[in-house]
Amino acid sequence: MLKSVERLNHVLTIILNLVYVNFLWILFTIMGLGIFGIGPSTYALVSICRQWVRGQSLPIFKTYWKYYKESFRESVVISWIYLVGAIVLIVDLNHVSNWYVRVALFVISFIFLVSLVYIFPIMAHYNWKGIRIKIKMSLLFGFSCLQYSLVLFLVTGVMYWGATNFFPGVLTFLGVSFLFYLITWTANQVFTRMETMDTEELEDKYIHQNAKENWDEKTKGIKVSQC
Repeated sequence: MLKSVERLNHVLTIILNLVYVNFLWILFTIMGLGIFGIGPSTYALVSICRQWVRGQSLPIFKTYWKYYKESFRESVVISWIYLVGAIVLIVDLNHVSNWYVRVALFVISFIFLVSLVYIFPIMAHYNWKGIRIKIKMSLLFGFSCLQYSLVLFLVTGVMYWGATNFFPGVLTFLGVSFLFYLITWTANQVFTRMETMDTEELEDKYIHQNAKENWDEKTKGIKVSQC
């Protein structure tokens, strides 16, 4: 009985925390006027989810604010890169009528989506310098463990379809935070798998030599006082 109560309490705590960070994501995105806030807000959200996935507890608001400021400029630039890419793909898909070109655009869109899924978890997890290497590694990680990416897309699609059709109000409170929690959990599994592969496996997966020898993980994250 006590174990059941503890489990229920744990689940409710997770839900409340996700509701809280979902509110913070919206608030800080608006504070950044959208185009300046969405990147840092997403980076902060993913960084906090990463700590939760790894079993760490932390003061949410102070930690969120510190992460929001930590890579502000880089987060803004990366968000603009992906925003422009998304706009170009959407416009092309809506206006191109040639069947072969549309198929090529769908393939490019899938590649783009895989990179988008992993870019912020990579920023939160590793100390790699430079936007180019992070985008490159987002593609390599995503396609080296493609089964994880496909399962993530399937599970997320089914869950959000169900929420949209049966519990649309839930998306107001958990729509963003729950999505990125799923993404962060999946990315953490991929990172762990790639880091534990031996050299031969990594070479077979075409993982960049520099990344293979220098994972440079942000193991300790940001220290924030509890008071």
